Amino acid sequence: MINPQKQQPLSQSSDAGFTIMESLMAMLIITILMLGISPMIVLGVANRVQSRRVEIGVQAARAYIDGVRSGAIDPPAKTEKMEAASILTERNKLAEIGAPPSNFDCKKNNDDSYCKNDKSLYCVDLDEDDGCSKNSSRDLIIQAFRSIPADPNARNPEKTYFLGVRVYRADAFEGTENLKISQEGAKAKSRGPGFSDRKAPLFETTTEI
Repeated sequence: MINPQKQQPLSQSSDAGFTIMESLMAMLIITILMLGISPMIVLGVANRVQSRRVEIGVQAARAYIDGVRSGAIDPPAKTEKMEAASILTERNKLAEIGAPPSNFDCKKNNDDSYCKNDKSLYCVDLDEDDGCSKNSSRDLIIQAFRSIPADPNARNPEKTYFLGVRVYRADAFEGTENLKISQEGAKAKSRGPGFSDRKAPLFETTTEI
């Protein structure tokens, strides 16, 4: 008769599972890694958002220029006199025109989409609210200005002229800090890496009508 042998109880390994200290160390390492890569993630998201804003600004500027060229949109009220003899150098005057006033709330005119209180500012309403509120992060405001001949006897001054366009975020008009123009390096900064300058134009161009 074979006597069954008693099985020896399994010894508990001292290495089974993780200790509290090991778990805390793992969490600390993960936290340090996340802190290291989080700025890159934030900058990446900011760049994508800014690139999208610039793209929409370019589209808005082109739509406005096409509207003025076709006659669907009236020319802006702000003008700059230019001498016909030196028109190519005089064209630079448009780039020197000052930025629109800060702390400005555009009351949209439903007839032509210009701001009621400034016919050189054009509202591009991209949200559900009526008009271009300075509290909106989606609306755009186009600052437009054009050339007129210095000679009062010039023929057809309303048909051929230079048109300058700057596209700003509507919320750039909030607060008392002055808005910027590209000559101050603002446009380059608004397209640079990381967070953008809210007071700088998203896009600026001059074209011939």
